[in-house]
Amino acid sequence: MNMKKKKMFILVYIALALLFAVLSVSLSSYFYDNSLAFRSLFEGDNGAAIGAVPKGAGFASQAKAMGRISLYIFSAIIVIQFLVLFLGMTVLRFIDKSNDSIEVKLARLHNADIFLDLPLYVGLLGTVASFIIMTFNPQTSRLIAYSSTLIGIIISVFLRTTMLFPIKQHLVTEKAKLSGD
Repeated sequence: MNMKKKKMFILVYIALALLFAVLSVSLSSYFYDNSLAFRSLFEGDNGAAIGAVPKGAGFASQAKAMGRISLYIFSAIIVIQFLVLFLGMTVLRFIDKSNDSIEVKLARLHNADIFLDLPLYVGLLGTVASFIIMTFNPQTSRLIAYSSTLIGIIISVFLRTTMLFPIKQHLVTEKAKLSGD
């Protein structure tokens, strides 16, 4: 793939990523505003907050504000996870479609491991962010921590088993055929 096509692909990727981010945040905000069940996932059990819980009108607005912040953190983690998924898929596809030799492709695949681990790191970021939320809303922090970690593991396993393994298997087979002839 020539440089001009790569630049165009990157611009399209960024535009689609921004569109996906805007749509996901808009959709999650819509459900937060219009679904009591969805909102309760992020506002949680208001009586379980750590420390003294103020009573009265201010508490409801605080719970709603923390719920909205939790929603945005959760949405950001999900968006980042999918961006990392598409980035990993793109890197693996570029390596697979390149005109490099088999040895160079295998070396580049080895170097691309960071892109396969990024979902795990983003999941860890979500877990750390949930510890910040834990002070205000323990139920929501568990939702963010467990789901961001789980999604990171699933995406990393998906990239490794459905993308990386078949490419490596094909390259190793081709290398064996070339050395056997």
